[in-house]
Amino acid sequence: MDDRQTDISMGKGLEGSRVNQELVDFLSKWSSPVLLTLAVAAGIWAGLQYLERQKVARVNQAFSELASATQGGNPSPASLKTLAGEYEGVRSVSEMALLTTTDLYLNAFMIGVQPGAVPNPETGMPEETDLLDDDQRQVYLEQAGTVAQQILDRVGGVEGKELLAMQAMSRLAVVQEGKRDFDGAESMYNKLASLATASQYPAVANFAQQRVKNLDALKVVIPLPSKEELILLPGEDTPTLTQEQIQELLDSISTVEPDASLVTDPAEEVTDESVDESEDVPATESESP
Repeated sequence: MDDRQTDISMGKGLEGSRVNQELVDFLSKWSSPVLLTLAVAAGIWAGLQYLERQKVARVNQAFSELASATQGGNPSPASLKTLAGEYEGVRSVSEMALLTTTDLYLNAFMIGVQPGAVPNPETGMPEETDLLDDDQRQVYLEQAGTVAQQILDRVGGVEGKELLAMQAMSRLAVVQEGKRDFDGAESMYNKLASLATASQYPAVANFAQQRVKNLDALKVVIPLPSKEELILLPGEDTPTLTQEQIQELLDSISTVEPDASLVTDPAEEVTDESVDESEDVPATESESP
């Protein structure tokens, strides 16, 4: 009985030793590849996390620079186009910067002043060098159309960017109105209405349809004549003063000193008036006893 127990115990010991040896052999064979795989997986995960943080930081920086460029009150088209090129593909920052650029060009065409021009602080009017003639206004109108078409080419048919496409189309229609190409404007407004309806933007569709109805009223509007086309009336043949001449005139007026002989002392005036009044009062006769 003791011998059998001894044999059983020895068998168990040999079996446990064999299992331990197999574990050692397995670890010796596979530990390095497994550890290497785990290390590579951990490195990939850390790298993805780093790239995600960098991506978020770039998006935040792009929107921050866009806000700084557009909220200054007098954005520059050149700065906006540079920003659009630098952050192309970062969300919709590039397209938003180009839309603002288009608006600046359209505004320059409508008011006849260079985009980004700073008014004269004393008169509040634009400097003469910032005023645009008809040819320059047409150049800005063409540039507005080019930039708006560039935006539409990027976002047209892209899911999730329908609103940007509609904004570009509305500006293209305005460009056609500025060129007095009312058929082209009507075509673009109809495309805008179709896209807005398909994208479930009923307000935009109603806007486009209303603009189409108003095109007939725009056809009868006669463009204002240029300065060269104006016919001077009698007495209007005098040259127009420039801003510099107006400023020189104001400076000369402010430096003129009043004539001392024409300035009187208010106290003397009061005294003179009192004397005059006393002279005007008739003398009363003394009562006789």
